[in-house]
Amino acid sequence: MAESFAISRSHLMYGVCLPLAVLVGYFLATPFESDSLSVVILVLSVLSVPLLMRWHYPLLIFSWNAPIFFSLLPGRLSLGVVMVGISLTFSLMDRTVGRKVDFFGSRSVSRSLVFLTAVIVITAVLTGGVGVRALGSASFGGRKYLLLFMGVLGYFAMVGQRMPRHRVGMYVALFYLSGLLIFPGLLGDLGGPSMDFLHAILPESFETEGDGASEAVTRFGSINFATMGLFCFLLMRYGLRGVLDIHHPWRATLLLLAILGSLFAGFRSVLVMYALILGALFYWEGLLRTRLVAIIVLAGILGLAITMPFVRHFPLSVQRTLSFLPVEVDPIAQASADASTEWRLDMWRELLPEVPKYLFLGKGYAVDPNDMFMVWQSELRGFGKAAEFARLNGDYHSGPFSLIIPFGIFGVFGFAWFSVASLQVLYKNYRYGDPALLRVNTFLLAIFIARLIFFLTVFGSFSSDLINFAGLVGFGVTLNRDELGRGGPEKDAPRVLPG
Repeated sequence: MAESFAISRSHLMYGVCLPLAVLVGYFLATPFESDSLSVVILVLSVLSVPLLMRWHYPLLIFSWNAPIFFSLLPGRLSLGVVMVGISLTFSLMDRTVGRKVDFFGSRSVSRSLVFLTAVIVITAVLTGGVGVRALGSASFGGRKYLLLFMGVLGYFAMVGQRMPRHRVGMYVALFYLSGLLIFPGLLGDLGGPSMDFLHAILPESFETEGDGASEAVTRFGSINFATMGLFCFLLMRYGLRGVLDIHHPWRATLLLLAILGSLFAGFRSVLVMYALILGALFYWEGLLRTRLVAIIVLAGILGLAITMPFVRHFPLSVQRTLSFLPVEVDPIAQASADASTEWRLDMWRELLPEVPKYLFLGKGYAVDPNDMFMVWQSELRGFGKAAEFARLNGDYHSGPFSLIIPFGIFGVFGFAWFSVASLQVLYKNYRYGDPALLRVNTFLLAIFIARLIFFLTVFGSFSSDLINFAGLVGFGVTLNRDELGRGGPEKDAPRVLPG
């Protein structure tokens, strides 16, 4: 009888790891060649499977608002989009082996998203398909469809797992503080060519614009990831009442720094969003009848009175952000802001007559690249209108137009259904949820309302905003899964956030 050949575990590990290390080292000798990057990424992906199986859900929460984009992937997809696919895959695998995984935490929200998906798919089929130019398609527009599908799938991936109650603070931090990763990206802007490799995963922080004769206005557009993340984390973790608690002055200081930092982004809409979120929190936390309202109003008036004489000395990006307030700013910043406003209004005037044309069958996202080239060339030569390229590409800078023109009245109905269902769920969580989760539930309801108002009246893009809305309601559903549908007379008394 032949003796069996026994191999120890250590020998097996050395036999696999050493050749693999040699292979990776060989390709790392030329790290910036596409073949080398592909092999290294493939090896690292395989090795990371055990870690992803264990930590895919926290990584999904972390990546949702993280400013990480993979330039090597088609369409420069974000880490959030990638993690949606990975997390949903592992959740489905858990379900196949018999573990209890419920993807329908809220039936009404789930049905509305299924209806929206059906509208998107039917529209895509009837209007030229889902064209992904990066994969060799003859048309553009596939990336926007992908973002919409990832928004829907992201909701189901998020609610497919349970969020531990004792780790709510950690998940809140993962959800929003990942935006602070934008600061390492600043090294790529300020560190010269030696730091350019950071832009392979992190966006550039500078944006410039000008109107020809005027000097360009440099804006730190990507800083919004960090400032909005810090702003939302503080309010979600401590509540507005807790942030303004005089016994913890560092909270209000950080909130003020986040607001001041956002001024450098150069976007007026950021301050509007902050105002909407704070206003909604004042209402839902029951602070409108307290002295805090008078204190905040007086502080705002005093701050405006102090800064007004010095506004002209601020950077142009800050002046552009403040240009809609009753303050005198540099003519360059004012001209930049006015040109942007007029640009949008002109496009909306031209879009309004087209709404009846796409009322029942939307336009979709498919765009012929030849048309885009012709429009681009016309703009360069001064023959085309300034907004024509954005209009052709579907970048309407308006939530309602970005919904009704691509997907018609059925898309509007689907989004309205989703919004109402989400508000009902978030309100139930706020009204009848676990008192220990009241701060988080109050913030989720307030920011969803604020984002919805902002989307409908100020600025919005359905293709990129759906994933934000889905993330907020998904976070609320998975956090309050055990409380959904509960409630009773004993819980109907007004609830007040603790100080």
